This record gives sequence, C-alpha cells and structure tokens, in this order.
Amino acid sequence: MSPPSTRERLIQAAFTVVARVGLEAASVKAIAVEAGLTPGLLHYHFPTKDALLEAALRDGLAAYLSRVRDRRLSTPADRQISAYFEDARNCLSAEADFFRVRLSFAARALAQPELAAIMRDLNAQAITETALTFAAAAKRDKATARDLALASTLKAAFDGLVLAWLTDPEFPIQEAGSVLEAAIRSSIKAA
Repeated sequence: MSPPSTRERLIQAAFTVVARVGLEAASVKAIAVEAGLTPGLLHYHFPTKDALLEAALRDGLAAYLSRVRDRRLSTPADRQISAYFEDARNCLSAEADFFRVRLSFAARALAQPELAAIMRDLNAQAITETALTFAAAAKRDKATARDLALASTLKAAFDGLVLAWLTDPEFPIQEAGSVLEAAIRSSIKAA
C-alpha cells in the first residue's frame, strides 16, 4: 500500500483538526501541522480553507456513494431498507469526524451562498442514491418523485439526529435510528 498523497494527508488532517477544535478554530496552520506539512504547501494544493474542506467533503461523499451503491446493487429487494439502516448504524462512530465537518460546513453555508450551493450539490447526490435504494426495495431501476421526497426527508432527519448525537454523546442515537427506520418502513408500506 502506497503512502497517502499530500492531498490525502491534508484532507485527513482537516477532518482531524475540525473534529478536535471546530471549524472556526481549525486554522490553516493547525491543519498543515497535523499533516506534517507547511502552510505554504497546503495553499499550493488548496487556495483556501473552505476549498480544502470542500475537497474533504467531496472525497468523503465519493467514498460513501461508492459504498452504498455497491450495497444497493448487491442486496436483494427485500433487504434494501434493513441493509441501508445497518450501514448507517455501523458508520456512525467510524465517520463521526466526517459528520462533524459536514455539519459544520453546512452551518457556515447558512450565511454564505457560495457554500450553500456546494452543500446543495453534496446533499442532492446523497439524496439521489438513497432514493435509488427505495426504488430497489420496490424492485424498480428508477427513483420516483416520492422516492426522492422520502429520501430528502430521511436525509434531513438523519442530519438532525447526528447533530443531536454529536452535541450530546448521551443522545440515544441507536434508538432514534430505530424509530426513524420504522417510520420509513411505514411510509414505504403506505405507498
């Protein structure tokens, strides 16, 4: 296995630093130090901290989309929903830093239209893949408008649950996830 590239080291360092100190306190210098590089080298690869965070989010999303697409394509229709929620439960702790960075970036996007456009794009990709999971559960190849609406609702609910969990480690995330899964199953059956 080859060592991570400079770009990969910077992205991992950004996740680590933002998770540790928060988005606003995560300076370019702190990220560079975490990566074992100079701030000048960080700026060579990414002109701004936001550009680095966007790259980190896009890389994280690409890995997520690949994983869930593979799961969707290899899972029988009657197991799609169960497999989706099993995957979500299994990735929570492992991907906590990704969630912290994504939700911090989303909070900044509330006041910065250029970041909001990035978040809309990232969210749309995740929503589309989730809608395809709902379509696969119904033995369809294409998502319907209802699949997309349900996936949008699930994404918003999931983000809220993860935010509650990240800000309160005592939040019953597993139980809340089970309630959310039951609600999705009921909604699918009602269709």
